[in-house]
Amino acid sequence: MIVRSIVPEGMPRPAGAEGQALLDEIWAHFNNHQSWPTFDDIDRKLYSAGLAYEEAVEQLCPALLRGISSDILRMPQGSDQLSLTVAGAANCNDADSVLEEFLRMVRAAASIEPHFRSKEPGEQPRLFPQDLGLTVEDTKTRLKIKVHEVLRLPAFRAAALGLHEPCFRGGTINVVDLAWSLTFDRSIRPFADVQRLDDYWRVRERVVGPERIDTESRPFHKGQASVFPPSLPRAPIVPLLVGVPPKAPSVAAASSEPMSVTCTLHPLIAKAAEERYARGLYNDAVLSACKAVEHRIQTLLGSPAVGERLMSDALAGNPPKITVTRSTAQASLDSERNGMHFLFRGAVGALRNPRAHGPDEEDDREEADEMLAFASFLMRRLDIEEAEREKAATADTTATP
Repeated sequence: MIVRSIVPEGMPRPAGAEGQALLDEIWAHFNNHQSWPTFDDIDRKLYSAGLAYEEAVEQLCPALLRGISSDILRMPQGSDQLSLTVAGAANCNDADSVLEEFLRMVRAAASIEPHFRSKEPGEQPRLFPQDLGLTVEDTKTRLKIKVHEVLRLPAFRAAALGLHEPCFRGGTINVVDLAWSLTFDRSIRPFADVQRLDDYWRVRERVVGPERIDTESRPFHKGQASVFPPSLPRAPIVPLLVGVPPKAPSVAAASSEPMSVTCTLHPLIAKAAEERYARGLYNDAVLSACKAVEHRIQTLLGSPAVGERLMSDALAGNPPKITVTRSTAQASLDSERNGMHFLFRGAVGALRNPRAHGPDEEDDREEADEMLAFASFLMRRLDIEEAEREKAATADTTATP
């Protein structure tokens, strides 16, 4: 196994060369494309090198790698993105400049936070490239000019790592022009004086707490290992290794480790919500996402109607004016049509209207994430109608003599 010298004591490392190869492939793809690879990208790379993803991932843990279930029997979808954590990047070659930039971001955010004054209720401070001196001002035109791309790349990559670190609260990434922002709040304060990676990691462990550290440090496992909650000792797993049949777990013994999933939001939802979300205005982000769904249905239907009436006009008929179903059997199709109608109506009644008409009730970030994912699901179902129309238009063109 190759141990990277940049990894400080106490930070997790791969348990073998195959796990290291998996991290290296992900990092190399990210450096080449400025975007995280899909599972298919990495699986094929490993296979071409004579390695098996299933064996490599068992040598890693969630503290190093994001984008997969802790139970590796649940294989990622081909389009799922795999990304590295700060600890994962620290185990890769050529990551030192990126990690130095990440630490600079942390210190800069900590220096900004005490002096931030919000212009709107609930607005949170954000870090931008200009806060790190990555733009300069032309004294004649007074225009902000970005510095050379070579100098901006480490910061862009560092921001991508920082999106999910506990010192930040999310942000935005735009690979087209290497733009980024990171949102933060008072939780950045403990990190104010970090100068080195080991400083950061010690503070991080203190902030997130021992239970999360234990969960993140456990290797990705296969199936039954997950029946033991983090609070139980590792010893009960030993009988599985020597072939003794384990006792069936009781409900009380079920894993307390939370299941985590990741998804890429539909582009129209991301476009509608990202600016508000990055500012910590989660209420507005959810409202904007719901409005985007509503606007798309208005456009597809050619109707000025709004709200629940619009949803019924579009989806209540048999057949409905807009297709958002996948079922082929008639019994299933009728049920799905009815259910999708009420899902769209429910999004208007339960998500859009309370946020559009007030009184304002601030959304928790985690619940906002779930609502944005739901809006993304609805928007993807509207892709079905678009696809049907394109197919019909192509058929008409082909049939025209």
